[in-house]
Amino acid sequence: MFRNCLALSLFAFSSAAYAEAEGFDAQAPLEDRLAYLESLEAPLDALRGSLIECGEGCLTPSEAVLLAFDAGDGESRPGRFLLDIRGGGQSLTGNLGQLFFVNSRQDYAEFGTLTIAFEDHVLNALLRRARTCNATSGTEQEISVQGCRQKGISDVNMFTMMQALFRRRIVVDGDVRLQWIDSRFGLRPREGAERGYYQPWVWVQDADQISFVYED
Repeated sequence: MFRNCLALSLFAFSSAAYAEAEGFDAQAPLEDRLAYLESLEAPLDALRGSLIECGEGCLTPSEAVLLAFDAGDGESRPGRFLLDIRGGGQSLTGNLGQLFFVNSRQDYAEFGTLTIAFEDHVLNALLRRARTCNATSGTEQEISVQGCRQKGISDVNMFTMMQALFRRRIVVDGDVRLQWIDSRFGLRPREGAERGYYQPWVWVQDADQISFVYED
């Protein structure tokens, strides 16, 4: 497991450095920069119309990214976001404090990645929360859903998080905003700051903001 996480870290490092070396155009229109990502999200785009959770509308990661950049630095926009968890990690030091993250793309530093961030108590509640079984009973007017509970996780950390959440499809309610990430591999410096990049975030304060999508 540790080797896999190390490989993910090296992949993120190499892709960020590669983008800079190849002269990636950070000034290109957002729609152009997100075009490739939108093509990868075709399954999510097709699915959301049939999901009860998206009855009032869900945004894909690329749409969330566009919303965050349209809002601008220091602003946020509310939404309901549909994504597949492709990567994750944990911050132990620095100005982000001790946070856990799950991402819509394997490489967290790749442009177009949507990051869901939460503290350890939120992750603990999320992993221990009752889930919905497929078994139902009742009439059209009254349906009862059987609830089941996952086995408790005694040690909540990055590895148990990814073991439980990797490749899970989720819907997240919250506010998306731009989070500045200091990194010497960033594409360009922000005024008055070190080199880095903006990462679209949804910061989850309560596990109930996250719903798991179960398909029959």
